[in-house]
Amino acid sequence: MKMKTLAALLLCATTTQVSAHKNPYWTDSQDSYVRDGSGLCLRTIYWTEKESLDGCEGRVSKAAVQSATAPVKTKAATPATSNTVAPQYTKLSLASGATFALGGSTLSAEGKAAVVELMNQFKGETVNAVIIEGYTDDRGAASFNQQLSEKRAEAVKAELVANGANPDKITTVGFGESNPIADNNTREGRAQNRRVVIKVDGAQRQL
Repeated sequence: MKMKTLAALLLCATTTQVSAHKNPYWTDSQDSYVRDGSGLCLRTIYWTEKESLDGCEGRVSKAAVQSATAPVKTKAATPATSNTVAPQYTKLSLASGATFALGGSTLSAEGKAAVVELMNQFKGETVNAVIIEGYTDDRGAASFNQQLSEKRAEAVKAELVANGANPDKITTVGFGESNPIADNNTREGRAQNRRVVIKVDGAQRQL
């Protein structure tokens, strides 16, 4: 009698720890599936192929396969934008024939008046930078023309500074006989090529 009671108690204890409850797989008291040494779920008598679970049978679900093989959509990178604005220069071209003596680098009265007019155009405006470029025609030695173009650019800078311009914002450069804008084989063309160009980065207005 004691043996039957003990057996009944053992059976009762077993069924409370591991139960089927018409589940296709055995579960424990935490409702977790009971697995064998291979990691597969232990089937109950209620198990059918229809009731089988991929995770219990060691199969990979279709959803997992589709998720793994689905192409990953990446958001297209937004092109970087820059807030830097390229300077836009207002340009004044001084003909060397009218502003300098032949072969010289001293500004004439007309040349000085042109510089003063430029200063008046930008009076009260914020000027970021000024570039002064000197050019010659191709007559004479290239080395002489190079030096002459540099001296003429410096002469214009000196006149601007004398009229109140900030020298730290002015850059001078001589191009000599390079970068012609007209035909050096004609007198008119050579006259156009002998020039000083003043570029102002500030208030944009036509001179």
